[in-house]
Amino acid sequence: MPVPFSIASDAINRPHLSDVSPWRIRFRTIYESLRTDITLLRYPPGAIMDISLLARQFGVSRTPIRTVIQRLENEGLTITKHGVGTIVTEIDFSQVRQAMELRMCLAEAMGSLDPRPPNDTIGEKLGSLLSEFTNLENEASLTDFARLDMVLHNCKCELIGNDLLRRSYDELYYRTARIWFQYLPKLTWKSEAESLRRDYQQTLEAVRRNDVTAVGFITRNAVSEALYRINNLID
Repeated sequence: MPVPFSIASDAINRPHLSDVSPWRIRFRTIYESLRTDITLLRYPPGAIMDISLLARQFGVSRTPIRTVIQRLENEGLTITKHGVGTIVTEIDFSQVRQAMELRMCLAEAMGSLDPRPPNDTIGEKLGSLLSEFTNLENEASLTDFARLDMVLHNCKCELIGNDLLRRSYDELYYRTARIWFQYLPKLTWKSEAESLRRDYQQTLEAVRRNDVTAVGFITRNAVSEALYRINNLID
């Protein structure tokens, strides 16, 4: 199993993670690593999540793995079947559509429910990653697209001060993120890469002027446009 990129480990240092006990950090590391692997289809739909194997992989007992698996199941990413074990769920577009529609509504609340003032780190990160889009637009890479999309998502979550809103929005994102691997190959690659680059650029400009409300509406519009394109493809 390949080692996930650093999104999961970066999340441990987020300021909204108040419980920094060793158990919580270990749980968060395992949870975000497995969630990333599922999102990137390293565990594709139908794959079995072997608890004993995962416990050995992360160097822990089976108990924390079961706790993580239960959370992933609550979020719709896995399901446990009697006699089979825990498997990764299939991608249900009707549920993805509902989750994306709810994401649009929640995104608009980013700037009104205890927004966090943008810090220099967010702007620097977004600015540095903009340079990667030249290669991305010319050379299709689903993994790089997903990585850039996840980093942008995490930066936006840093701006959400309301804990319940942030957790809900974060969960909905990961309920929908897998769909890109299913539909991106059927869409116009350069157009999709350009759409993500535009989201980066507009978000960066809003962050630089400390306008979290604008970030919310930029996000809402980006999700709406993505849903429109996928709907057209399915229709």
